[in-house]
Amino acid sequence: MKPIAIVTGGSSNIGWACVQRFCLDHRVLIADLQPPQAELPQGASFIRADVTDESDCAELMKAAAAQGPLAALVHSAGITAQAKPIEQIDAAEWRRLLEVNLTGSFLVAKSAIPLLRGSRGAMVLVSSRAARTGYAALTASPEGTKPHYCASKAGVLSLVKSLAVELAGDGVRVNAVVPGAIEGTMIPQSRWAELSTRIPLGRLGTASEIADAAHYLCSAGARYVTGHALDVNGGTWMN
Repeated sequence: MKPIAIVTGGSSNIGWACVQRFCLDHRVLIADLQPPQAELPQGASFIRADVTDESDCAELMKAAAAQGPLAALVHSAGITAQAKPIEQIDAAEWRRLLEVNLTGSFLVAKSAIPLLRGSRGAMVLVSSRAARTGYAALTASPEGTKPHYCASKAGVLSLVKSLAVELAGDGVRVNAVVPGAIEGTMIPQSRWAELSTRIPLGRLGTASEIADAAHYLCSAGARYVTGHALDVNGGTWMN
């Protein structure tokens, strides 16, 4: 029988691509606020879950445990925001970004750890190139200034490192995928051609390419990889 995987934020964009990829060799539990609009792949099921609600996260893990050992968790749920200078961000908007993107990552990871310890499974948290650069656009400009979004996604990278150290002795691997500009996310198609000129590989990435990266990090091929942030951005940020 195929192993179990959870994909949060699995109803759209990168999360949905992860669902499709993992369904090739897993039974996938999709966690989101709304079900996918498309027909679910064979082996996938949906549960409504708010990642900022600790009781929802607990119920999600209970549903996964009822299906079998949890082999993989991909936490893709997150939100973005309108670009604006920090002086124009009020405390409520700041807190909302941190609550969903960072606290949500904490709550999902915390809830999943007992199951992943039992299976010696793998966890992948989705961050953003904005965590690396401090701005969300492909170049530093007022249109890319989202300090609350950047801070939340940078926090995810630090959380991954801490979890990787803490869980290594249990055989649980924790990594991050760090997408760059991806088709079908928050970037209007009218800008794809212009933005592609700023990307060394000459195009935007696809959600399926992020899903491939997440799948690799959860696979046996990455069995000696933990605490790593895998950049998938066409060369727009290199370390």
